[in-house]
Amino acid sequence: MLLDLFDGALADRPSALALDDLTHRQLHDAALRVARRFDVLGVRRGDRVAIYSENRHAVVLSYLAALRVGAIAVPINVLYRRSDLAHAIGDAQPSLVVSSSGAAPFLEGIDTGGAASLDAAEVEACARNDSLTQLRPRPQRSPAPDDPALIIYTSGTTGVSKGAMLSHRNLAAIASQLTAAWRWSGSDVLLCTLPLFHVHGLVAALTSSLVAGGRLLLRERFDAAAVLECLHAAGVTMFFGVPTMYVRLIERVRAGGAAPPPLRLYVSGSAALSAQTHRDFEALFGASILERYGATEFGFALGNRYGGPRVAGSVGIPLPGVRVRVAAPDGTEPVSEGDVGELLVDGPNVFCGYWRQPAATAAAFAVDGDGTRWYRSGDLARYDPDADVYRIVGRIKELIVTGGFNVYPREVELAIEAFPGIRACAVIGKPDAARGELPVAFVETESPIDLEALEASLRERLASFKVPKDIRVVEELPRNALGKIDKPALNRRLSEI
Repeated sequence: MLLDLFDGALADRPSALALDDLTHRQLHDAALRVARRFDVLGVRRGDRVAIYSENRHAVVLSYLAALRVGAIAVPINVLYRRSDLAHAIGDAQPSLVVSSSGAAPFLEGIDTGGAASLDAAEVEACARNDSLTQLRPRPQRSPAPDDPALIIYTSGTTGVSKGAMLSHRNLAAIASQLTAAWRWSGSDVLLCTLPLFHVHGLVAALTSSLVAGGRLLLRERFDAAAVLECLHAAGVTMFFGVPTMYVRLIERVRAGGAAPPPLRLYVSGSAALSAQTHRDFEALFGASILERYGATEFGFALGNRYGGPRVAGSVGIPLPGVRVRVAAPDGTEPVSEGDVGELLVDGPNVFCGYWRQPAATAAAFAVDGDGTRWYRSGDLARYDPDADVYRIVGRIKELIVTGGFNVYPREVELAIEAFPGIRACAVIGKPDAARGELPVAFVETESPIDLEALEASLRERLASFKVPKDIRVVEELPRNALGKIDKPALNRRLSEI
């Protein structure tokens, strides 16, 4: 399945550039050398390989090597700190942990269960070591299509994060869907500043680029000035980003930066792109952003039409091979055309379940009368018959999505409530043009507190994107008749400010 697609692109374009200055043949051989090193370290079929690093070649090589030995790659958000990191490592139980020198200190004190470890620099050295005996092109038994290839930890609204398993079949389907829908070819050059621990960067950008036989320019992080400079370079044809990135590019050009020539394709996802940002970008860059809709559990399901029109504020139509349905809550019956309901997704891209959580997996699906298992996205959507597009209008639960990352409100609330002097708190999402939403905390205190000390405490305990960007002290939080905090009232209060 997936490895066959990689090998097909390799056979077609062995000497074409694949990753920065590495050709498809060089990248393939480098991944096999790393796979050999994994094999020597005892990584076996079905084992998990955790990858905890910022963007660099070691992440790509570790991902590809894991696939080659039949293991499961587990990319971990490099912003994760103690509690998140300990949960992901403890749940996945990897046999190998790959980490960079910048990320490794945060692993200190984390119980890795005796897993072997490799520094990212060692991985890159292995890739250049011709003396390593190359592993056969396939493990002793090739991975089955439904074998898990990837576990990505995804946030929910309550409890701890779950590991979403994407199989070889899932990844092959996602890459095939995107390359077909976006007319992706071997002549394309994609600039990638998206983190590779996220499905947007690892699957949409890297995996699909390798399947298409194209070239990926990988950067450690997004920097507006550096991106504009690269987009001016000859040959770049595609850029994928989250709304925040497009806002920063607009700001940079308005501040005097030169807009690059129009690219073949700009794609936005992972958070809602505001209609204003869509219009401003087109006016300045001469290109219309293609907005798409996805989730870790199914990759991508909807996207604006490649050939247009690209309707601002919408997520377009189903991708090839994907079926969607707007259904009544807690069911599978479709709502009337134009009405709001929960978006359900079906297709070969839909994940195979949550790692070691059968109950959560069962709850994630709804089965209709003909036996189809629909994935319940938890997102509220409606079909717009006039424009022939789908629109996402909200979420059933209280998940906050900021800059493409998911935040549990309750997790943040618990961290705040652990600070001395806090009686109660509520965390909600505030709409933001750049990041989609920002977490905002309302706190009820027993005595005056030092807000700077509270923020410093949160930064030690939580990933930076989870720390509220605004903490407001109130005399009393609004509550309903049962004493439960009334979050809709807080949302109304935010809208009035």
